[in-house]
Amino acid sequence: MSNTPFFKTDCPSCGAPVEAHSATAVTLVCGYCNSMLVRQDDSIVDSGRDSALLEDFSPLQIGTTGTYVTRPFTLVGRLQVQYDDGVWNEWYALFDDGQTGWLSESGDLYSMTRLVESPEVVPDFHDVVPGGCNFNFQNKNFVPSDKREISLRKSAAQGELPFKLTADTTSKVIDWRCSGLFLTIDYGDDPPEIYYGSMVGLNELKLQNTRTDDQIRETAGRLKGSHHSENCPNCGSSVHWLSGVTDFLICPSCGSQLEVGKEKARLITANAMRVAQDKLFTLPIGTQGRLNNNDYFVMGAVRYSELDPDATYEYMFEGKRRILTPVGWWVEYLLYNPQKGFLWLVESSDGEWSQSETQNNWPRLNSARKPQGCDELYSYGGKVEVAAGAFYWHIRSGDLAYYTDYQVGSNSKLCAELTEHELAWSKSTRTTYGKVAGAFGLQAEAPRYTAKMNADGVDNQLRFVMIAILVVVNLPALLTDGNSASFTVIFIGTWLLWTMGKEDEDED
Repeated sequence: MSNTPFFKTDCPSCGAPVEAHSATAVTLVCGYCNSMLVRQDDSIVDSGRDSALLEDFSPLQIGTTGTYVTRPFTLVGRLQVQYDDGVWNEWYALFDDGQTGWLSESGDLYSMTRLVESPEVVPDFHDVVPGGCNFNFQNKNFVPSDKREISLRKSAAQGELPFKLTADTTSKVIDWRCSGLFLTIDYGDDPPEIYYGSMVGLNELKLQNTRTDDQIRETAGRLKGSHHSENCPNCGSSVHWLSGVTDFLICPSCGSQLEVGKEKARLITANAMRVAQDKLFTLPIGTQGRLNNNDYFVMGAVRYSELDPDATYEYMFEGKRRILTPVGWWVEYLLYNPQKGFLWLVESSDGEWSQSETQNNWPRLNSARKPQGCDELYSYGGKVEVAAGAFYWHIRSGDLAYYTDYQVGSNSKLCAELTEHELAWSKSTRTTYGKVAGAFGLQAEAPRYTAKMNADGVDNQLRFVMIAILVVVNLPALLTDGNSASFTVIFIGTWLLWTMGKEDEDED
């Protein structure tokens, strides 16, 4: 890309120079006062809106250069979208040949797409269910991975963008996946627009002029890998988070949902449920350790209850009223490294551990939308019981998901996680508690969760009270008609109440 701007003028708000490098630029953001400007012919006008980006951990910035499939590009603009479940960045890329594209950044997933010609028929937005249908595009079957209807009221911009950004804009988009290919249908126009490309890793793009550690430190206000703390606005307990990395917190003491700004935590929803964190989580929030030759910080932890798969599916996707009874549990720990990004550690109720990563490239799926060459293991439901710490998306107690696991080799599993809005694939590989304990300085002996773990025994005094109630209730019937059935009920009931829990106590 040439360094000579296509358009250059002064900001009408502060007088600072404003440049546009793309001939299609419509919205410009002053780099000095953050005023959002709209280009009209050969002049610009102040839109009256300020554009304030959330500080985040992205290594990308305006002016970052790279190469996508042998084609050099430069990032000239940024749209940051904030919605109920989190934040994502759309980077406006200008290629050296004058064409443009979008580098999407969502958590630790990246994709590069370009506007392409739409077919005559595209799926109706309201008919699409994530993971539930196919869309044939350029002779490839795509599966919907994400469906959102989002207001851009809380969006922000930087640099230059090819459209005018207004506060009342509503975005309807569906993302589609086919192995490593990526496609977005934007229903904001008629006909809908299609952006087509692929998932990418930042190391594949040969990036230059990314943010240095010092720049990230200055922007985020904290050295990456360190954490910030403040008292919970609801209960006063200390909460910790990585500055610039997360926007949502869950207090580990009272379970309240918090939103963080630059240095403050704001209460979203108060939760009076106090949790003994050290009893729930083997890895305490804030623990630092070294895993896979990299330093990691435990950002957050989520405990899920395992649910019956059929009841969960019918409740979530068929609208049937079902009682979702827990049949087990597991815990997921979110780890963060400033260079490697995010990693999950998963602890199951039977004491097994695994490392898990979200899959940038999806597995190749068959006609039933199941991974080819993988044996299906089992399905199950999951419900968020308790979450504590910080996350790059908004997690809530009671969130439901439907999971299906598939065997990969002898030591790994693929997992499809399906929610109302999203289908995601992750791959987990077994590890041992010994490795986790060594990495994070935990006790050498693993916590024991066995089928023989029982509730506290029944106190003898309580047994006498329960037997007395049984006799009082049935005695009138026995005295009035001498019913032998009443006598039998009293005898059997007394025996059952007296022996209740005795076997467990004898084993101890």
